[in-house]
Amino acid sequence: MRQRGFSLIEMVISIALVGVIAVMATPLMRLPLAAWADASRRADLVQAAQAANAQLAQDLQRALPGSVRLRTLGPRVLVEMLDVRAQGRYRGGSGGAGVCPVACAAPASRDALLPGCADGCFTSLGALEGDPPVPALDWLVVLAAPASDPYLGGNVAVPGGVKSRLIDVVAAPEGQRVRFAAHNFAAGSPQRRFYLVAGPVTWDCDPVAGTLRRIAGYPIAAVQPINPVGATSNAVVADGITACQWQLQPAAGALGGTLLARLQLQRAAAGGAEVERLEHQAQFALAQWR
Repeated sequence: MRQRGFSLIEMVISIALVGVIAVMATPLMRLPLAAWADASRRADLVQAAQAANAQLAQDLQRALPGSVRLRTLGPRVLVEMLDVRAQGRYRGGSGGAGVCPVACAAPASRDALLPGCADGCFTSLGALEGDPPVPALDWLVVLAAPASDPYLGGNVAVPGGVKSRLIDVVAAPEGQRVRFAAHNFAAGSPQRRFYLVAGPVTWDCDPVAGTLRRIAGYPIAAVQPINPVGATSNAVVADGITACQWQLQPAAGALGGTLLARLQLQRAAAGGAEVERLEHQAQFALAQWR
């Protein structure tokens, strides 16, 4: 029996047919690939927006009541707050183990925080809530009213202000002894609450630069800074920002409030031929004054 293979003409025709089929199939293959690329870019945008939301929400939960402030410079928006490291309640009147020296009142009251007196020591009621404070760097803040301004005096304690530099916090028989630079707090907190503040944090949304940044580790300023000086942390939380609109809505009586945030993000395909856009909106509750 005679065996027979392909002729040259048959091979050329076969190769030509395969080429025609490949050319016809290429557009069909591009559709699912393009859809996959679009879905990947959108998933990246959603993940970036959610990550920024989570970190901003965490900062706002730790923010000192009444310390959130906003500044708008054209399309650029800056939100600043004071980060609370720990908080607790101070003593008032008599009581305590007597670990603080006499300031301006009878010895029976020396472990209480004494408004109207250049006091520098008190004992907390039980343990502090939060993280361990940092002596010589943190601030003791006592908010006497919703309108109390923790930024008054900037990075210096001033008469009539609500903050003083923390010296140290140590264990005491009936709580924790808190020492601070002697300061005359004009009034106390209705619930005898105090805060230990680490410092300010700024969220800088800049559509011109296309970035959302978190800046921290810089001194407190009386006027909200545009470009904080001396920051130890300046990190890009999200890029591809094309627009941002943030709005503060105080609650009745200035007891807390809401921050409304709207971001627009985009990702371009390779070569910039196609762009995926996302508009993200979120609402954050602010800490209430107590």
